[in-house]
Amino acid sequence: MIRKVFTYLKAIFLIALVVFLYGFASTRNEHKKVEGILIEFEKGENLYMNRKMVNKLLIQNSETIIKQQKSVIDLHSLEKLILTHPMVQEAHVSLTIEGNLKAKVKQRKPIARVIDIDKSYYIDVQGKAMPLSELHSARVPIITGESIKDNLKEIHYLLGKISNNEFLNKNVIGIHRYRSNEYELTTRVGDQIIEIGNTKELDLKIKNLEAFFKKGIQDSLIGNYNRINVKFYKQVVCTKKDQHGV
Repeated sequence: MIRKVFTYLKAIFLIALVVFLYGFASTRNEHKKVEGILIEFEKGENLYMNRKMVNKLLIQNSETIIKQQKSVIDLHSLEKLILTHPMVQEAHVSLTIEGNLKAKVKQRKPIARVIDIDKSYYIDVQGKAMPLSELHSARVPIITGESIKDNLKEIHYLLGKISNNEFLNKNVIGIHRYRSNEYELTTRVGDQIIEIGNTKELDLKIKNLEAFFKKGIQDSLIGNYNRINVKFYKQVVCTKKDQHGV
């Protein structure tokens, strides 16, 4: 009986000790001051902003977070602050045990560059407009034409189909949009113009186009054409260079 009571009291004591130590450590950790800022970019293409830019956001308005107590740091507000930078897609801010503020940043990735009358900008992987970077110029397809900004969703869909096709991804260097909602592609293979029309039945058009190019390259005929039309159902219509007609 006495042994059971002793065991029971011992368990209560150990639980109380753990709670005390946890509370003591938490209180001590909260009063610990921030010693430094660590900035980490997610793996991938990180070319459009640097650590200096992120650090500037964190200490803007001349208010540094260094030497402030960890308990007064508003992590959510700092994340929102980093997200205001036009090159940032995601941001996560945390405090380390060592007393550092750690910011993990995912940069936006451009998949095309729009050349418009007013200004140039990128389209990113999410289909949103993205400003050009002073640090790096991306080698991506050039988008020209009319009403581009009003049709980013449709253009993003077209870009996705191109990037997911190995042949087109390597060879398409430009996309032109017409007011009629039709598109033309410019390629680096023979410098042809590919008329794809609208984005309906796009998978079939790409399939026909790829089959034609493979056949044409094998027969060494690709260089004879300057325009390739896949607008029509199950048809590939070609126009020879320096000639009128098909």
